[in-house]
Amino acid sequence: MSRPRTAACALLLALAACSTTPRRSVERLALLPFENLTGDASLDWIASAAPSIVAAEITGAANILTVRVETVRDAYLNRATRFVHGYFTHRGAGLHFQIEIEDSARHKMVAAQAADGNLLFAMNDVARKFAPGARPFSTANQDAVAAWGRGEFARAVTLDPDFGTAWMYWAEQLAGSGKQAEAGAVAARALSRPSLRTPADRAQLELISATIDKNVAGRNAALTALVGMSPNDLSLLSALAETETLARRFSASAGLYRRILDIDPGNAVALNSLGYAEANAGHLDAAAKALEQYGKSLDQSTNSLDSLGEVYFMNGHFAEAERYFQQAYRRDPRFLAGSTLMKAAYAHWLGGDLAGADAIFQRYRDDRMNQKDATAIWREATWLYATGRREQAIAKLMEASGDQPPLVQRQLAVWRGEIQAPQDLSTLKKLYDAAVPPNDGEFRTFYAAALAAAGNKSEASALLQRWPLPDSGGDPLFQSLVYPEFMELRRALGIK
Repeated sequence: MSRPRTAACALLLALAACSTTPRRSVERLALLPFENLTGDASLDWIASAAPSIVAAEITGAANILTVRVETVRDAYLNRATRFVHGYFTHRGAGLHFQIEIEDSARHKMVAAQAADGNLLFAMNDVARKFAPGARPFSTANQDAVAAWGRGEFARAVTLDPDFGTAWMYWAEQLAGSGKQAEAGAVAARALSRPSLRTPADRAQLELISATIDKNVAGRNAALTALVGMSPNDLSLLSALAETETLARRFSASAGLYRRILDIDPGNAVALNSLGYAEANAGHLDAAAKALEQYGKSLDQSTNSLDSLGEVYFMNGHFAEAERYFQQAYRRDPRFLAGSTLMKAAYAHWLGGDLAGADAIFQRYRDDRMNQKDATAIWREATWLYATGRREQAIAKLMEASGDQPPLVQRQLAVWRGEIQAPQDLSTLKKLYDAAVPPNDGEFRTFYAAALAAAGNKSEASALLQRWPLPDSGGDPLFQSLVYPEFMELRRALGIK
């Protein structure tokens, strides 16, 4: 087993590239449970509490990303660059902690550190070795720490009412158990304390509270604050990027996904999300570059082609969109139940060739029939309606009425105007605001129509710059209305 060259270098050697391995911009540090070698089962709670204290104290440190994991397998799944192992034993009246760091690439221990004393003192010492500017834990009360470590959160905050971490764990536990109202009440009690420790715990509690209250602005503010304090935390960066996407601040969202990729270049989800963020921001070249890189990820080649098709489709480049959709279908005809072929048909139609689009859609319809898809005829009828052939669509559904009467009757009622899509401006705004791009095409189209009807043509026009994707969220019964409405709105508002 390799040891650090000097005691002073200690754990910093492993994080500062004292070895011959290349230095990384951000070290991904996986903290595993510590092993209890005392023989005293009443101390088992320390196995989880000890690494959690270290993680809390060094979170936000420059060039370090901490991840709490339960197993080495989890550490590998999180693509950690260093694994932190530990164990503790009795030594006199206190405890002795031994910490060892493993290089995940070389499968070799590269540093070690010992610490003695009570849990807080020892873990503070370890945290400062990782990061000299480590933040203090949110309590110095040993009894409160023990209560928190055992999951006795109410007792922990009774012993120290400003113990922010214990309040946060308590609220998270309640929220995770489905007790939203109780979680919100706990968060509110904690936030009412002006002396609550620490700023990070306060921001986490504000995030919990805003999430429970469905307060989008509050959630965004809390996430922004947390990212400022922990700029390497991938889960926080991802959550903030998703919030910015929901708020349609696509350039900000793209910037956050780029930050994630700076930290974790192999993050396939971030690459795919970056592609859509760039496409929604109108940066098609950047979107294509991200999605082509995403296609090099393991098992994502077909999904990458589908995503490329969608971003070109959204931006009105229908020939390119069709080409990618066709490639995706040829690579895997079963991907997304063959819907890439259906999207290729829509792209071909919007490119100006209805007869050719019908031929593509017929292949899709035949494929669905061969797969015993009970909705195949309904899908064909909605295609006919969406492409301007209302009477043929109704006739097609009438032929199938004996096979699937509930679906057919509801769809016919929509087409006859007996059931109508939402038209109220305030209702549609709420539906649109809650819909996640790019799967917001239905609500975005109907909201734009309501805005135009109310005389707000400029805002309506802004919503019509990106084309809705086929089957892009909302109520399937109204999907066939989307393209006729969208294209009529663009004509009425003079959008080329």
